[in-house]
Amino acid sequence: MIVMMNRADMARLGVQDGEMVTLESDAEDNHHRSISGLRVVPYNVPPSCLAGYFPELNVLIPLEHHALDSHVPAGKSVPVRVRRG
Repeated sequence: MIVMMNRADMARLGVQDGEMVTLESDAEDNHHRSISGLRVVPYNVPPSCLAGYFPELNVLIPLEHHALDSHVPAGKSVPVRVRRG
């Protein structure tokens, strides 16, 4: 139950290594999707990107958010908000 974040993003958001956060999906479809209890881990991911594991983070992906040709869930590009606590 971790979320890997770029150190610069951690500083910008004011979160520390090991702090617990909630991720909220930003699919703009009027459905609330979130997961709490994720521990922040600094990791070498590009700025403004996060990384996490599945199936834990599947709850953030709208069913309508899928690849155009294969129709598999598009888990590599899910906009989220980070909330402390």
